[in-house]
Amino acid sequence: MNREEEIVSRLCGAFPFLTDRICVRQKNRIFTDPITREEFEQIIPFVHDQLGFYRACHVVGTDDGDSIGLLYIFSDQDSILLALRESVPKSDPQAKSICNLYPSIILHEREIIDLFGVMVKGLPNGPHYPLPDGWPEGNYPMRKDWDPKKFNKQTMKYEQSGEAKENG
Repeated sequence: MNREEEIVSRLCGAFPFLTDRICVRQKNRIFTDPITREEFEQIIPFVHDQLGFYRACHVVGTDDGDSIGLLYIFSDQDSILLALRESVPKSDPQAKSICNLYPSIILHEREIIDLFGVMVKGLPNGPHYPLPDGWPEGNYPMRKDWDPKKFNKQTMKYEQSGEAKENG
């Protein structure tokens, strides 16, 4: 059994709900299918403490229709990447911060707040990132239903009807 298969086996042994929802895609690359926020919160301490995935590399957000996908990418000392895909419903877009275990992830979590509107519980107060100060609340430019043609760059307002004027 290679290292990737050992990791998958240990995860499935500890979390049977991962059976048939996790796979080795190629050498050094392990991916899960979407998991719930509750499942994600159970797995994270195990991944960190028991499997040695001490580095969080990135969080990638996706608009998946009725839900927001959050792809957390971790690496271990052998440069194996583990990609855990959390799915949160748009009707209740909440996730729990993992910056207590992975301090380097703080800006990535701020990014999913600003760009996708996911509320990240437990994230320390801080500046918006990457959107500028004054960005209107409730506007999440990476969601598929957000129309950049309706955003007026001069007034920093999202205009529901008609087209916004371009900056000149």
